[in-house]
Amino acid sequence: MPEQPPSPYHLDTAQLDWQPGNVPEARDFGDIYFLLQQGLEETRYVFLQHNQLQQRWPTLQAFDHFSIGETGFGTGLNFLASWQLWQNIAPQNAQLHFVSVEKHPLSYTDLERSLSAWPELTDFATQLLEQYPTLTAGYHLLKFDSGRISLHLLLGDGIEGLEQLRSSDHPQWKAHNHVTMDAWFLDGFSPAKNPDLWNDKLYSLMADLSGPHTTVATFTAVTAVRKGLAAQGFEIKKDKGFRKREMLFGQFNPDSRDKLQPHTDRPNPKSITAPWYFQQQTPTQGKHIAIIGGGLAGCSSAYALAQRGCKVTLIERSDRLAAAASGNPQGMLYTKLSTEAGTLNRFTLSSYLYALRFYRQWQKTHNISSEHIDFCGVLQLASNAKEQRMVPLLQQAFANYPELIQCVDQQQASELAGVDMQFPGWFFPAAGWVSPVYLCQSLSSHPNIDIIFQQQAITLEHQQQQWQLSTDTGPLVSADAAIIANSHDALHFEQSQTLPTKTIRGQITLLQTSPETAALKTVICHEGYITPAINNTHNLGATFDNGDTDTSTRQQDHQRNLDSLHRMIPSLLPKPCAIDTSSLTGRAGLRCTSPDYLPMVGPVHDQQQFLADYAPLRKNAHAGITSPGHYYPNLYLNIGHGSRGLTSTPLCSELIAAMICSEPLPLPRHLVSALNPARFVIRDLIRNKV
Repeated sequence: MPEQPPSPYHLDTAQLDWQPGNVPEARDFGDIYFLLQQGLEETRYVFLQHNQLQQRWPTLQAFDHFSIGETGFGTGLNFLASWQLWQNIAPQNAQLHFVSVEKHPLSYTDLERSLSAWPELTDFATQLLEQYPTLTAGYHLLKFDSGRISLHLLLGDGIEGLEQLRSSDHPQWKAHNHVTMDAWFLDGFSPAKNPDLWNDKLYSLMADLSGPHTTVATFTAVTAVRKGLAAQGFEIKKDKGFRKREMLFGQFNPDSRDKLQPHTDRPNPKSITAPWYFQQQTPTQGKHIAIIGGGLAGCSSAYALAQRGCKVTLIERSDRLAAAASGNPQGMLYTKLSTEAGTLNRFTLSSYLYALRFYRQWQKTHNISSEHIDFCGVLQLASNAKEQRMVPLLQQAFANYPELIQCVDQQQASELAGVDMQFPGWFFPAAGWVSPVYLCQSLSSHPNIDIIFQQQAITLEHQQQQWQLSTDTGPLVSADAAIIANSHDALHFEQSQTLPTKTIRGQITLLQTSPETAALKTVICHEGYITPAINNTHNLGATFDNGDTDTSTRQQDHQRNLDSLHRMIPSLLPKPCAIDTSSLTGRAGLRCTSPDYLPMVGPVHDQQQFLADYAPLRKNAHAGITSPGHYYPNLYLNIGHGSRGLTSTPLCSELIAAMICSEPLPLPRHLVSALNPARFVIRDLIRNKV
């Protein structure tokens, strides 16, 4: 039997040997992570003291943010020590972004054992362990202290991870980044034992991601490191080391780099794409944000910005939140996984893992009851031959991630569901359901959010660095930035009218609990889905009708839902014809999706300017275009989440908030570009369709 290729999601965790006192040593590198009883003192001396954090942090203003870049997360000791110092001396409303790469992360068990060495950090370590992610390759955003602390874990190759932090890979724009690190912690194992990380590529990336006040500190004093940093414009000094004779620290000087590193790039034109996704940032003058749409996308965006201290005005045309597609009583929190790690699958996995952390923190912080959220698991049935062939493939691809997905046979599926199943499938043990209506109400209750009901924004105009939103009777509100989050109605605005949205009608059926359904323990997905009962009612659905815009409920669609349940899970509905569909209630909504099934999230582009700037792409997909994308200043879009809005909107809302506030983004550049609404005009130009 031929050897199967490794899973694209797999990461090799650190292989440790333990020295006395719970001191971890990396077996492959022959180096320890910290000194017993002195590791915390070394962190404070090398990284905190020599980046002058004790002096810099108290001078920050309210709602400022400070970004640290670290090469080697290891045991997280540097992060926890930084968090502790930040809590003690930084302004209450300032934000810390700690961006760290790690190729071989510690397992949960090893991390817990390592951090037990530092009792004074126990409170911080406990919170880190609560959110420690499933160790798949990619970006993982962890937020603590009501959003005041953000840990960006970039798992995988360190150079590749840092490269994705740049706003562009185009030679002309790669050093023009929207976000820079304020301090660098060069950690990891010694340069002699880890040469793949300590090299000129790293130092060049650091320089690209640094500004005139960026500092750097490292435990090593190796000559090659000093010279490599100096060649990129870092003015490096030596000081007495903690456990070594000397250490290095310094500050970045952009002028020095320009002299030392003239722009001599001569890349192969065929390897370059036009920098359409790169936006020359227009600073947001102030912090008042207007959001159009009071569904999941709008309320999640409002919450993400309100946590950052922004004043948010949420505009909803109905008399209540989540009145349209977001208004189902129970929404499924789940994802679909694939053995292929393509763009869509990378995004769906990232958004799912973040959503799990987000909702668990929301439940804990707000003491949300099981009437509104339940992590009961989701069972996906393999109900046809194609899906059944997927079961062993998924089993192999995710064999090391039982906390993420478990492939089950028919008997195991029945035991998990609490009712008889006739198909195998796969089980998401951490998933479940959420009440979208309650969620929207809870998120929008933040004191920084004002809501305007029963008003519909008709026009958007940019005047004197402000967005003026108006109804058909006159001005409604002015704001420094605006987010369009009103699903398919985004097409009503001049700025976004060319977007290729798709409208898909879906109807759910509210089914009263019966003796057969009362034992149901988990959400079950098949052709449709059924949820465990709340208040003696199951949510059953949902139909899928492309292009249908009628939102009235139909008896025939109730029947379709019943027939689907009977066909897939007859034990739950033995006699669907015995139910009078005229007595059933439910609701219909219109999902908004895109041609590639990725949401449209990011800045709103100027369609006509794009057509002019990138016209050469019609003849040559690699035309030597250097013009960055032309976008409307401080206007953003958050739509197209389809039937998975509960899963995708938390991370997408963080992405937009980070863009508005010029923070490190929670996704790598290639996924940020894949979500950018301008992707469609670029594709159409290359295909000569526009």
